Amino acid sequence: MAERQKSKDLSVGPGVLPEALERAWLTRLAWHYDQVNYQYLGCALKRPVFRIGDSKRKLGTWDGNRRTLMISRSHILDHEWEAVLETLRHEMAHQYVQEHLGLGAAAPHGKEFQEACDLLRCDPAAKAGSAAMGKLEDSAADKDRRLGRIKELLALAGSPNEHEAATAMRLAQKYLLKYNLEFEDLAGERDYGFRYLGDCTARVQEYQYVLSNILQEYFFVLAIWTYSYDPSRDKPGKRLQICGTKQNLEIASYVYDYVTGASEPLWAAHKASTTTKKKLRGTRLQYLAGLLQGLKQKLERQKDTLEQEQGLVWVGDTRLTEYYRNLNPRIRSVSGSGVARSRGYADGMKDGRKLNIRRGLSGKARDRGGLLDKPDGGRQAN
Repeated sequence: MAERQKSKDLSVGPGVLPEALERAWLTRLAWHYDQVNYQYLGCALKRPVFRIGDSKRKLGTWDGNRRTLMISRSHILDHEWEAVLETLRHEMAHQYVQEHLGLGAAAPHGKEFQEACDLLRCDPAAKAGSAAMGKLEDSAADKDRRLGRIKELLALAGSPNEHEAATAMRLAQKYLLKYNLEFEDLAGERDYGFRYLGDCTARVQEYQYVLSNILQEYFFVLAIWTYSYDPSRDKPGKRLQICGTKQNLEIASYVYDYVTGASEPLWAAHKASTTTKKKLRGTRLQYLAGLLQGLKQKLERQKDTLEQEQGLVWVGDTRLTEYYRNLNPRIRSVSGSGVARSRGYADGMKDGRKLNIRRGLSGKARDRGGLLDKPDGGRQAN
């Protein structure tokens, strides 16, 4: 099934929504339904009729008598697309119990429904506040002194003293590695979840792939670019999903925020300092790809030092891998062409090798959609 769809300018504006936009939503919901049905249920369900509803109380409903699956218009407009997909899977679980298991509408949230939700990797008690994120409960680990020390070191990496900043960054990486090694040695139960970073992007650029690889290689999460959608503009695309423990998700999220926030000012400074009357030395995408590659090389050198001098070697978290593959059972690898290796790319690599992750973790991350940091549990899916 082709993922791309042609669309005119159907952007949401003041007043009544264009009918064409709502038709596009129905098409996109049907596309995601087919993907979920194939990925998690082996095409066990028959596609229903989709409907955009007016309800502001119910996020979605499944009507077995009419074979209709409704998603609320306000839900699509007010929440990120991943939350809408969580509601879609929740209603598919109702359909699975009624049509595939043949249990009718009895016990809509009983044992069979719970099992259907497990199959569809969705929350049986889906709410707008918990959707789009594998919600993790607060625990005593949040107050772990070692994790607090890592946060302090990342804050110190903002020191104007270059040597002090680099030392703080190395120590933060060391403590983060030891922190995860100790948890792995305990072989106890670890609580895993996921969250989404950034916005829906029509095309994932090379620097974005490198950044997701940095999070995966050095910050103890697993990353994947998943299908997403911007319903306000009818634009399909991809969005970055990371999986890990609550603590590692928090740190990886702030690393992502810092690096993406620092990249544009660095590009602006490079542009101002290298532009001549003839032409700019390298494009923005070339510079950013080099910048992230330079940061990756720096982190790799620090990792090698920890292995050689301290004997600290991370071989991976098998339980996280199991969680990740359960969440994404049909992973397909893709490759694409990179940017040209211009002088701008080389300049970016040079700046990237000097970059320290220096944002303190005690502050708030940027709000990227309203559900990650500001849960609103007031409305439920049926």
